Amino acid sequence: MTGSTPTVRVASAGTGKTTSLVVRYLELIDAGTPLRRVAGVTFTRAAADELRQRVGEATLQVERDGEYLGGLFRASRGSEDRFRLARNELEGALLTTIHGFMIAGLRLNAPRMGLDPGFGILAEWEAQALFEVELRSLLVLAQDPSHYLHEAARFLGNEAVPKALRLFQKRSLAERLTFASGPEERALAQLYQAALNAFDARLGATSLAPSEVERRALQMLGVSQARQRLAGRWPRVLVDEYQDVNPLQGSFFERLADSGVELELVGDPKQSIYGFRNADVAVFRRALERARAAGAVLPALDLSRRHSRAVLTLLNRLTKHLALGSKGFVAEEAPAVAGAGAQAEVAGAVEVHVVSGERALGDLRLREAELLAERLSAHHAAGMPYGDMAVLARSYTGLALVQRALSAQKIPNLLAQGRGYYERTEIRDVHHALSVGVDPGGSGLAPFLRSPFASLELQEVAEVWAQPQDERLAYLQRRFPAVAQRVAWLADTAALRPLDAVKQLLRAPVIGGKSYLELLGGRARENVDALLFDVAARPPADLTLLLDRLEMLARQADAGDVPQSGAGVRLLTVHASKGLEFGLTAVFDTGAWPSTRLDPVLVEPATGGVHLMGGAGYAQAADSARQRLRQESYRLLYVAASRARDTLILTGSEGAYGPRGWLAELLSLRLAGATAPTGVTVRRHDYAAPRPAPKSEPRHAAPLTPAPYIHARFEAGSLPPVTSPTRLVADDEPLPAAVLTSSEREIERGRVGWGSARGTLVHYAIGQNWAPDDEKALSTLASQEVLFPFSEQQRRELLGEVVALLGDYRALLGTTLPALAERRVDRAELPLAVRLGEAVWEGVVDRLYQVGGEWYLDDYKTDVTLAPERYYVQLGLYLNAMEDAIGVRPRGRLVFLRHAQVIEPATNELQRAVREALERR
Repeated sequence: MTGSTPTVRVASAGTGKTTSLVVRYLELIDAGTPLRRVAGVTFTRAAADELRQRVGEATLQVERDGEYLGGLFRASRGSEDRFRLARNELEGALLTTIHGFMIAGLRLNAPRMGLDPGFGILAEWEAQALFEVELRSLLVLAQDPSHYLHEAARFLGNEAVPKALRLFQKRSLAERLTFASGPEERALAQLYQAALNAFDARLGATSLAPSEVERRALQMLGVSQARQRLAGRWPRVLVDEYQDVNPLQGSFFERLADSGVELELVGDPKQSIYGFRNADVAVFRRALERARAAGAVLPALDLSRRHSRAVLTLLNRLTKHLALGSKGFVAEEAPAVAGAGAQAEVAGAVEVHVVSGERALGDLRLREAELLAERLSAHHAAGMPYGDMAVLARSYTGLALVQRALSAQKIPNLLAQGRGYYERTEIRDVHHALSVGVDPGGSGLAPFLRSPFASLELQEVAEVWAQPQDERLAYLQRRFPAVAQRVAWLADTAALRPLDAVKQLLRAPVIGGKSYLELLGGRARENVDALLFDVAARPPADLTLLLDRLEMLARQADAGDVPQSGAGVRLLTVHASKGLEFGLTAVFDTGAWPSTRLDPVLVEPATGGVHLMGGAGYAQAADSARQRLRQESYRLLYVAASRARDTLILTGSEGAYGPRGWLAELLSLRLAGATAPTGVTVRRHDYAAPRPAPKSEPRHAAPLTPAPYIHARFEAGSLPPVTSPTRLVADDEPLPAAVLTSSEREIERGRVGWGSARGTLVHYAIGQNWAPDDEKALSTLASQEVLFPFSEQQRRELLGEVVALLGDYRALLGTTLPALAERRVDRAELPLAVRLGEAVWEGVVDRLYQVGGEWYLDDYKTDVTLAPERYYVQLGLYLNAMEDAIGVRPRGRLVFLRHAQVIEPATNELQRAVREALERR
């Protein structure tokens, strides 16, 4: 298969990039390309979901009207069936993220790549935690002088873990890492590779982390059959936000194009701002150069339907100025943009406010924040809702200044993501309490003793800590028995599932009769509630992984605070604002000097060269890294300014050394005087001390009348709120071994899940009306997930049992059971839920059918032992539910396949069994 050259399109902010992708889908469908053969790839799940929704709406509109968005696209004559088919295929079409596309390709070729087709995906934090586990395990082993890593570990000392972890976080920057020949580099290379090999071995064929998905996807494209299968399944791939891909992802798409897949890439180098996530704008530029050489560069999108005239004028002047200086991007990446649609008629406004004075910049910024609050208040008075305003800053430090100023002027505001959520006291209290439950004598004990869970004074904590480590718990028992009792309770709590452990820790009244939640204020309660939601949404496998996750996130500077609810001015970092737009956008502290702080471990993108601080090549690599930071800083300015629809406010402080950073670039745009664009103003403000915050008078709200149910208590029932009739069977006493024959005991011995898997497969096959000699059906059964835990020999044996039971069922049809052809109505695998007593009972009716005007409900059993009375409650509940649903009570039968017996219990026996079961509980 010959390679292809991707087409590339530059799409500036607000120019309808998503709309252009939707139109491209319509063009492909109109030309006869099935939707199932086109893969749509974008940067986030939210963007992928939006694209799917808009493609669905567009195909429906074209099928109905023959055109899309008033003629932006017009269908060819006779293409209605193509769009109808595309709409039917939409749910099964692949519109996903980059990793989602790679995962789909790997699943398509899983056996060839040595992967389980159902492999799971680890979150990146979980991957880092597992890598650190393997790394620390190796370091323990390396304490042995005879271990092959002993010298490397000894040389690196305390730097081994942090430096290896930094490399692991940057593994998407290159396919292979190359290390200099210095002793530290050699030691780190040896240790890192050993830990990575152990990490890969631990994941095996059943789990992949994001970077491992990328590595495996690249390996897949090196296998001819796998490459051809992927190209045959999705011969055309549309990739959005291509400026945000990392080097490994870039290599994947380049090799995909070489394999013959038609790639269409859309992106904007001016918006490449995710270097901290390993994104590399050079990948987009490489694709652009390749397309330019082949004449495959599509016309840039240059009509903005987002920006008012004043904002668009500022953006065009800014991009032209920066491109001329190659600051962040070049001229080919910054086409002039014209207004379009309704926004082209909006005059809009751009305000630049500069605070000047012979003071420290920190003092000037306080006045700058106050000034910004004044401007937002003025725009609100003129009719702009606070909810349609946003303030952007480079860092959370700047946002904190703005928040203080807004609050002082009583302007409602929301910190969309603030620094340090995982470092907040209440979250650390939870972390330390759970860690004490896992390891009572560990490092979490001291902070736990100071937390509300123990409330010891510093001197008392020092007393405990002064004891030998193995005697601290005994000392607690003697000196602080209540605290020791709480530590023992935590050990029991830590044995629960992670979500249950967190819930019990927060809600149990173990602190003087109160729960931890009751001791918290409103904001702190929101934070721990958010932790509960987070654990419930992404439950870790065990409590240790949750603790690792909390510890790692606490160390990350970009782990944010919980989003606050309510309406008001949104406060975001520039990175967090990407993809959003606001009626009024303010950019605070444009006079800040961009950070040039570097990591002591540098990895060169694409080449994979590793450089350690103080080692050979680090100085040159550091210069390159600083240059990349400077270039990205200019692109951040463009992203920030382009979030505004109608009004853009830019504020900055200028000290004795004149304007710096973004402010210097803005003041170079000739925005004042005769060259000032329409709607753009520049105002300078001399420094004045910020007004002191007004003293708030305490407000005493009238007490509210308690709700009548405030003191009501709902006792837990003997059953969960939602349960299953089979739970009653499971809770019954097991059958005595004497009931089983020796051959039956052999069948059931030592095979956990055997009976469950057997029943699942038999019921599935019967529900599909499969015959035991249908090879295609048997092949489908053999691929079911319930078989994965068993060995190959056990799978064959289990399938043999299933086939025999299926044969038993077929033998009953037409004799003891009515033939399928005799049934006027026949329904298989009917889910039901019915409320009875204190619980809602859920289950699945195996078969409900009508013969000769009479209804039957059959429940199939694959049991080795014939014990119908065990299922009277289940059958009785099912019959009651069906009687309520269809108005007539079916005849209920238990079909024991292995024994070829159909047993129809008497109605009064079933009703008595149900009644006694509910009374007993």
